[in-house]
Amino acid sequence: MEISKKQGIFLAIFLLIIDQISKFFIVKNSPYITNTGAAWGILNNSQYLLIIISWVVVFYIFRYFSHHPLALSFLLGGTLGNLTDRIFRKEVIDFINIRIFNYPLFNLADVFITIAITLLIIKTIKEK
Repeated sequence: MEISKKQGIFLAIFLLIIDQISKFFIVKNSPYITNTGAAWGILNNSQYLLIIISWVVVFYIFRYFSHHPLALSFLLGGTLGNLTDRIFRKEVIDFINIRIFNYPLFNLADVFITIAITLLIIKTIKEK
């Protein structure tokens, strides 16, 4: 399924809003952890570097958006969700715990990024 650039931007904004609403309610009502790094704590306490990396990712998403709009909508929504946390909270809120193999907690933005990567892999395999 492909979508237009305009639809993709709306989808990314919708995903960003869903991510931020979920974090707002979690912070008010449920247990969570904070992460000052990237996935699995990589680059812990490197907020400025991670903010710069996130903006570079956003730039490239817009540059290549027309190639894979659905996947890049999910990547944009997830990247902006975690970027918003880094800018305004100075850390990312993680709260989803699947309790398998001591897997680290994560958030909806991480789920959206994972969906994006999965869609890009599937599309790449289909194109070959």
